[in-house]
Amino acid sequence: MDKEFSAWNEAIAEAIGAVGTNDFAPRIEAALRSIVDFDILMAFAYSGAEKPVCFYHNMNPERMRTVVDAYVSGPYLLDPFYGAATGPQIDGVLRLRDLAPDQFHNSEYYRRHYVLTGIRDEVGIVCRPAGWTGVVISFTRPVAAPAFGRRDLAAIRAAEPVIQTLAKRHWRHRASPATPAGWDTGTPPDPISETLSRMTDGILTPREIEITSLVLRGHSSGSISRHLSIAEGTVKIHRKNIYQKLDISSQSELFAMFILQLSGQ
Repeated sequence: MDKEFSAWNEAIAEAIGAVGTNDFAPRIEAALRSIVDFDILMAFAYSGAEKPVCFYHNMNPERMRTVVDAYVSGPYLLDPFYGAATGPQIDGVLRLRDLAPDQFHNSEYYRRHYVLTGIRDEVGIVCRPAGWTGVVISFTRPVAAPAFGRRDLAAIRAAEPVIQTLAKRHWRHRASPATPAGWDTGTPPDPISETLSRMTDGILTPREIEITSLVLRGHSSGSISRHLSIAEGTVKIHRKNIYQKLDISSQSELFAMFILQLSGQ
C-alpha cells in the first residue's frame, strides 16, 4: 500500500506541474495507471450537440479510427457517456453498465460501433471545465481482460477529486466554444429528437419521435413505458406505427436511417 501511495504521489505531482501544457493528459494517464489497470484512456469534450473534441487518447492510428473517428461521425449521440456529459449536472465517477439503458447491449449502436472497439468495460470521470457542457475522461478494459472490480472503482473514486480539480484547471485553458443556449437551464434540448425531426420531416408525431429516440439509445418497451409514464402496450403500438410510417421492419434499418441523416448534416 505504501509503495502504491508513493507511486501515486509522484505521478500526480508531475500531473500538477504539467497543467496547461501538452504533457498534462499523459501525466494524468500515468497517475491513474499507478492505482488501476486499464487499456485505453481518452478524454472527450462535449459542447451541446456539436461533434465532440478528443483532447487525448493513447491508441494507435488503426484503433483510433474505430474508437475515435467513427464515434465523432455521429454515433456519439447514442453514447450513455454523452448523455451524462450533456444532461443533468452529474459529476464524478460513472460506469457504463450503470448508465446504459436495459437493452443497450442489444442496440444497434452497441452492435455496429461499440463491439468493434474491442472494449469490455468502461469507467468515466465526468467534469465540467468552464466553456464546455462536459468533459469525460474514460478508461477501458478489453474483452480479454476482467471488468473493473470493486477495489478498482474504490481507487478511482478516491482519486477523482484531484483529477476533477486538475482537469477543470487544465482544459479551461483550451480554446472552447461557449456552452450552447439552453444547455445550462437544467432542461437541455434533445439532439437525437431534433435529428429525427429533420429525418422524418413531419411523418412522425412528437411522441413517436420521443419513443424513437429512446429506442435508438437502447431502451426496451418496458423501460420506455416507465420513462414516459405510459402503458407498455401503448409503447408497442407506437413502435409498430413508427416502423410502418418509415417503411422499415427493424431497428437495424432505423439506425441506418439515423446515421445516414447525421452524415448528410
